[in-house]
Amino acid sequence: MAENGTNGRQYQLALDAGGTMTDTFLVDGNGEWALGKSLSSLEDESISYLESVKDACAVWDLDSSDVHAATASALYTGTAGANAVTTGDGKKVGLLVSIGQRETPILDRGFTWLEHHPEDLWKYQLHEHPRPMVDPEDIKAITERVASGSYLPPGVHYEAGRVVIPLDEDGVRTAVEELLESEVEVIGICFLNSPANPDHEHRAAEIAREVIDAAGADMKVICSVDICPRTKDHARTKSLLVECAAGQIVRQGLERVEKAAHGEGLNPGLHTLVGYGAAVDIRYPRLFETFVSGPIGGLLGGKAMAEVMDRENLVCVDLGGTTFECGLLVDRELSLTSEPNFQGHRLNMPMLDLQSIGAGAGTVIHVDPKVKRIQLGPKSAGYHVGICLDYPEITITDANVALGLLSPNNFLGGKIDLDRERAIEALEERLAKPLGMDVFDACAGVLDLQHAMLQDLISDTVAAKGYDPLKYTILVYGGAGPLHLWGMEGHVKFGGLATVPWAAAFSAFGAALADYFHRYEKAVNCSFLPELDDEEKVAVAAPMNAAWEQLERQALEELEAEGFSQDQVVIRRGISARYVGQLFSSWNAYVDRPRIDSVGDVDAVCAAFEETYAKTYPAGARHSEAGYLVTGVFLDAAVPKVRPVVRKYPMAGPEPSKSALKGHRDVYWNGSWVETPILDMDSIESGNRVKGPAVLEHPMTTMPVPEGRVARFDEQRVIWYEPDE
Repeated sequence: MAENGTNGRQYQLALDAGGTMTDTFLVDGNGEWALGKSLSSLEDESISYLESVKDACAVWDLDSSDVHAATASALYTGTAGANAVTTGDGKKVGLLVSIGQRETPILDRGFTWLEHHPEDLWKYQLHEHPRPMVDPEDIKAITERVASGSYLPPGVHYEAGRVVIPLDEDGVRTAVEELLESEVEVIGICFLNSPANPDHEHRAAEIAREVIDAAGADMKVICSVDICPRTKDHARTKSLLVECAAGQIVRQGLERVEKAAHGEGLNPGLHTLVGYGAAVDIRYPRLFETFVSGPIGGLLGGKAMAEVMDRENLVCVDLGGTTFECGLLVDRELSLTSEPNFQGHRLNMPMLDLQSIGAGAGTVIHVDPKVKRIQLGPKSAGYHVGICLDYPEITITDANVALGLLSPNNFLGGKIDLDRERAIEALEERLAKPLGMDVFDACAGVLDLQHAMLQDLISDTVAAKGYDPLKYTILVYGGAGPLHLWGMEGHVKFGGLATVPWAAAFSAFGAALADYFHRYEKAVNCSFLPELDDEEKVAVAAPMNAAWEQLERQALEELEAEGFSQDQVVIRRGISARYVGQLFSSWNAYVDRPRIDSVGDVDAVCAAFEETYAKTYPAGARHSEAGYLVTGVFLDAAVPKVRPVVRKYPMAGPEPSKSALKGHRDVYWNGSWVETPILDMDSIESGNRVKGPAVLEHPMTTMPVPEGRVARFDEQRVIWYEPDE
């Protein structure tokens, strides 16, 4: 640990506010860190922000106001956006769409199966549309149309962006007047093919603002092309609706947290994390990209740990109180998806790829007494934990407390006591009796069921892409990750299973690693067909050059407004592309050319796509003879920053010191109670091997080790869960 006290050192703060806990990762100028934790306050996130930061500062005996005054960067990811969309408590939205598209936001392309557990995908009675984010009566169709373009050779079809039907300006005025009468709070505009030509959307926005001003009203008008200039109109519409319904709510919540931080002396503005892994200022204009950012920090942390652990491929597993997320790191690279699912909606934005199910430690246990069947979730107690705290229903945490796996006196380092006897009574009445079982056997069965769900998602995430599990190491984190790590060792053999002592704040650790950068995207339609000559191929690339130039100007202007000079900004360019004839999906690939001015540049673009495609699919799946369709370009504008460091420690012998032993506790292992050693995780040194049965306790998490297994601490205190050979 570096010497404490501010002394001019520059700190970094990174916070991950989940549905249950708010975790702080405090980093000093030497890369050393301290962890903090508090229960999330969903009503006012500034409360849990300050509590969590103060908890981290207490580790180094520092005053939080002194730390804030010496902090160079503070990053916060919250839950307000997700909550607003889930509960329907967002702004009342009015929407202008192209004629013929009025039902698009309601029909949802039939995506009623999104985010269902795999075993429920074919149970059609469970499929239902998510709550609409806009009242059908507040969707107004406007006569207009521009051409989308085509991958056919030039001259065969209307060129992209050509006006086919002029904008009905009188229709826009009438529609906005009707929306004002309906008392909408924000107006969104999403016309077909607007990324190819934004003029109609922008003109409609001008008219809308004129009508709003004339009525003496005060509301935002948001164009889809300004926040999501990408193809796939349905997902773009959903992205616009999310921004309209919840963007301002999120901004207000972040501003409240920033105000609290400024009240303690923070000088720079507050940052947040977007879904593709970048840190951005909270005044970022596309806040819908931040709504699913919490688990993204974990993937960024996993990428850093791949180098620490000397592993090329990781399965990054995040188990918290509410959800269980799973993502892949392949050849130390994270993959992006351009259409992530969010609360039953499919959006159009770049996001690191991960799968999620509701199987966290706060998952509610349901019992059907007629068929004697247990069902877990989808409801979760969140920060209410379970019966053992103050939730009215039994949860997986109650089962862990009842079985002795989780100490009722070590929750949040002992700051909150859990009521074990109350949990056992409720589990007896609501779980064991309906099943006709012993209460502790029933609790063990609940954990078996949950662990089977975790194992299935881990295996499916790897097997679905055709990867060999033996080449992948499972890295487990999240507040409940170590608690259930022993249950993730399934029948499928992986290359290793590990966690870290700071697992509970791992997503905040990853957020602290996030570079400060913006990603910008723009749809294009450029077909590099085999029959084109060299000159025609270069001409086809002209829209790509124009788009990159536009995005670079926008990036430099926005970052300069946030206080960064142009010489601090590092630019990377890329494309979204697929083979001509492929439907729906495009793949993102970085391109090492600033412009496309020669056929050699065109070949480099196509080669970059081929290299990316080959990482996912075998050589036999390639189809280069069909030609290449570039559907979009993107640009990353980054500003580097200081990162936390994972230190190496001197190696001790295999036996932990006697001072690490906290005592013993009866734990229910394999149908019987066993007096089990309880060890302090922070007192275990690199080189130590803890043999099961044992329970390792940290102020922020707990890790059980059953008989026949061992927890081995390597030189960087990564904890490897292995057979005791």
